[in-house]
Amino acid sequence: MKYILTFDVGTTAMKCTLYNELFDVVFFDSGEYDLLTPEAGIVELPVHVYWEAFCLSIKRMESSGIDMEQIAAVTFTTQGETLIPIDANGQALYPAIVWIDSRAKEEARYLKDVLGEEKIYRHTGAGEFTGAAPAAKLMWLKEHKPEIYEKAEKFLLLEDYFIYRLTGRAVTEMALLSSTGWFDIREECYWAEMLKAAGLDEDKLPQISACGKIVGNVTSAAAAKTGLSIHTRVTTGAMDQVASAVGAGNIREGMVTETTGTALVVGAATASPDFANPQRITIYKDYGQGYLYMPFCNTAGIVLKWFRDTLAEEVKREALLNGQSAYDLIDELAKKSPAGSNGLILLAHFAGKPAPCPSDLAKGVFFGMTLATTKADFARAVLEGIGYMLKEIIETLEKAGLKVQEIRSMGGGAASPLWCEIKSGICQKPIRVMNNKETTSLGAAILGAVAVGICPSVEAAVEKAVHVDELGYFQEEQIYQEGYQLYQALYRALIPVFEKL
Repeated sequence: MKYILTFDVGTTAMKCTLYNELFDVVFFDSGEYDLLTPEAGIVELPVHVYWEAFCLSIKRMESSGIDMEQIAAVTFTTQGETLIPIDANGQALYPAIVWIDSRAKEEARYLKDVLGEEKIYRHTGAGEFTGAAPAAKLMWLKEHKPEIYEKAEKFLLLEDYFIYRLTGRAVTEMALLSSTGWFDIREECYWAEMLKAAGLDEDKLPQISACGKIVGNVTSAAAAKTGLSIHTRVTTGAMDQVASAVGAGNIREGMVTETTGTALVVGAATASPDFANPQRITIYKDYGQGYLYMPFCNTAGIVLKWFRDTLAEEVKREALLNGQSAYDLIDELAKKSPAGSNGLILLAHFAGKPAPCPSDLAKGVFFGMTLATTKADFARAVLEGIGYMLKEIIETLEKAGLKVQEIRSMGGGAASPLWCEIKSGICQKPIRVMNNKETTSLGAAILGAVAVGICPSVEAAVEKAVHVDELGYFQEEQIYQEGYQLYQALYRALIPVFEKL
């Protein structure tokens, strides 16, 4: 039986998963690494750390008895926006500038002034153009480290780097390029006007490919270093959120995926996005000819973590003492409060608020406290506040012309049946959770399997690999309608207050 090997290269950890042709997990390994933050706004990682973690996972897999000759494909899915300069010999010239690095704020501001945010959106789909964009980061590198820029043969994103190390070819893919600022998402080519404004050279960027395409075989040099076979094909994957949508079966209009992790990220497939939408919903290139709307909120699960660590410390202690999950105990606490949290509302904008109605100055707010308010009300209000954010995003998608029929829930939030019920009741949509929680790796495996012919199409692979459980509707519709109206009115009323803080 043939295998598909995937690597999900995240911000602080790498997951290695080996699937068979039925998409059963045959081997899994993971490793963590620590980012370097030498000064405010700078977030880096020595490039060899990624490569060593990759090689270590392969060594462990080989030691487990896997026949390396049976690995038909290796596919990567990575974070977007992490930038790596390499020389003509493929050696990294500078630490990886990680996606959350914010050193290029001034460059991003300059590019927005020169090109205009509306034009940037029409060409790139970037709802918000920030210093995280590689176009801004590379402009910074050219200005502050000109010797690195001149010496660089190519500037690669993280997935591109692994593909290059294994094949010797500098190739990238469209989903990953979507957040660079230099990719014209509609014309599927580098955007010359952005490159000119930033003073960047197109010939220093990799060749563009679609997601899920063969780049080449593992070279003999890479095989000797890693233990992979020279018969294994290396394929393009997709950036992590796009791969996760594929792994959840989000491949048709009407379906929405929501990932409640640190942030809340929503994905909605569409064949014809509206690049003139004044709300400027973030758009990514999807795996095929389509696109993926990807609106998000900066703070979601991290707000629940904040609640655990600051307002529910005794719950955290109890969980440690009894070997339980603190989040399970918070769910039990929240169940003691009725739908609507006895009038307590949370605006969960602890780090600003993206679209709709964006504001970098927005703050988190608990509203409606009385002497009768309990800790259980606070716990439930956190869960409901994230649910209201999700409803706001879904309404924005529906105003853009999508008909949302179901939500597939992923991330840590999907592990809470109560939270899923609350989201379903607020949004009045069926919620489904995934049997396979590692949807990002599964999505990459699906793309790799299609690329090498194990499956005839993404649709056929999804039919085989993706399985869901339905949780149905939560019936507290009226109380949540009232709560959502208050949530919206409260935010609007506080906008001038946020501006004074």
